Amino acid sequence: MKHYIAPIGAVAAIALLAACSGADTTVDTAAANDTTAHTEMTDTTDTTVDNTSMDETEMARASYVMAAGEYEASELIGDDIIGADGEKIATVADVLIGKDGAPSQIVFRDGGILGVAGDLGTLPFSSVTVKLDAEGEPEVSAALVDESLEGVAEFEQDGLNDYSLASELMGTNAELAVADNYTRITDLIMDTDGHVKHAVVTDGVSGVASDERLVIDFNAITVVQGDSEGEVMVNKTPEQMKTAPVLHDMD
Repeated sequence: MKHYIAPIGAVAAIALLAACSGADTTVDTAAANDTTAHTEMTDTTDTTVDNTSMDETEMARASYVMAAGEYEASELIGDDIIGADGEKIATVADVLIGKDGAPSQIVFRDGGILGVAGDLGTLPFSSVTVKLDAEGEPEVSAALVDESLEGVAEFEQDGLNDYSLASELMGTNAELAVADNYTRITDLIMDTDGHVKHAVVTDGVSGVASDERLVIDFNAITVVQGDSEGEVMVNKTPEQMKTAPVLHDMD
């Protein structure tokens, strides 16, 4: 009997070893499956990130760089007007915006102290020369002397906040004509001939919170006259505002 027990025990040991080997194989297979599942999940996540980056690229705004001879109206207001004798003869108090594409006029202040008080009058851009310095800021000169301004009729505004002056538009909240949304006009872009070409506005209606200064055509802005004060409208949709270029800051 003992002669046959040893082989049977060996067989049993071999069977047990085979069973253990089978268990190890099962564990290895499961581990391999887990690795495959993890790889697939990682690939899916990476694809989502790439799509998001693509969306952000599509939302990137173009940059508006002012052309030669263009400047912001806020840089003109407050400038000295230098006369033919090289002396200051007046101060730029404001810009009277031309109608129907006509050039604007300079509202000047003659006399007063530090640009305060004094008489107001207007000069057409054709009677002054506007040049830009090395930093792109306007400098105003005129072939006039101080006495020449005495015969200029005093400027009187027809009404308050009729938005005929650049200073009235700058800082105004304007309603989009096709949506119950607003944008804020912060400046105007002019050329040396006195034309107002663009308006600078802040974002806030395109669904993207930003303090970027955007550039839109000035002819998109209209003033609707009411019973007393006018109302400023911008003929743009929120979708169009999303594609408005950002004013390039030269500073």
